[in-house]
Amino acid sequence: MSRLKIALIGLGRMGRVHAQALAKSKTIEVVAVADTSEQSLSFAKSLFGDITTFTDFNDAMRNSGAQSCLIASPTPLHPQMVQVALENNLHVLCEKPLALDVDVAIKLAESAEAKKLVLQLGHWRRFSPPWATAKKLLDAGAIGRPIMIRLSQWDANSPPASFCDVTVSGGLAIDCGVHEYDLAEWFFDKPVRAVRAWNLSLVEQSLKSVGDVDNLCAVLEFDDDCTAFVDLSRNCRYGDDVRTEILGSDGALFIDLLPTGRTRLGTNDGVVEVANSQVVDATAAGIENQLDAFAKAVAEGSSKNIPNGHASARSTKIGHAVIAAAKSTERIVV
Repeated sequence: MSRLKIALIGLGRMGRVHAQALAKSKTIEVVAVADTSEQSLSFAKSLFGDITTFTDFNDAMRNSGAQSCLIASPTPLHPQMVQVALENNLHVLCEKPLALDVDVAIKLAESAEAKKLVLQLGHWRRFSPPWATAKKLLDAGAIGRPIMIRLSQWDANSPPASFCDVTVSGGLAIDCGVHEYDLAEWFFDKPVRAVRAWNLSLVEQSLKSVGDVDNLCAVLEFDDDCTAFVDLSRNCRYGDDVRTEILGSDGALFIDLLPTGRTRLGTNDGVVEVANSQVVDATAAGIENQLDAFAKAVAEGSSKNIPNGHASARSTKIGHAVIAAAKSTERIVV
């Protein structure tokens, strides 16, 4: 079967992570790379060989012979780039979030649907073995009815204030939080109805000047008294520590990434590590697997089993509600 031809747009921090995954892909062929940095384009050639490179993303989308594109540019550029890709009838895999403006994200999602193009968002955790295993077990009834989810994302150190600027990345509540909100709705299979949130003590003082924080916690309310607790930090120091715990009526599921990614299942018989859930680099595995999911969605002409533009709009909307709740200390309806 021929591989899906793709143009990679952006070779920054996440762009290089995607590039490493694309270099291993058996379902996708990189035919072009676009970036404004000559150093980044040299990196692309060292990784992909004699590949066509562009300094203008428009040229890469129009003149490379690509069927699709992977957008890993800075967040403020996502809407314009996705719009251009759709206008050129390209299927799109875009880093999260699709747009900081929820209405813009919805319009892009609807535009892709109208053109019958796949627009997939980079919620890679859905495809990473620890979370994918937990979802299968949850849907199979392994822990009964889900009641409560606790989601923690603690990064070792804060990025520069210029990146954390809420107008650039959305800040902690969106840049990091969207993964957790997406997982909560995915696991519960229902939408968040309201949130409460609190900003915690500021450690990296430079973030104050760009309107961001480096520690926060939020409570997400769902129907049927289901609840998700989210805590985010940029200063745990010892490593990037991500944990998800799901309490059900008949047991629990535990996902953690340190010292290695894995899923554990707790029932009346005790707690066991689930076979085939282990992975050393959960991020790399998730990004590699989401490429296969993207190629499959394009081949099948269906976005049924992927996080689409509407999923990105949902997680971003929740992020904005978390920011508002933290500022006001009030319950915000989503």
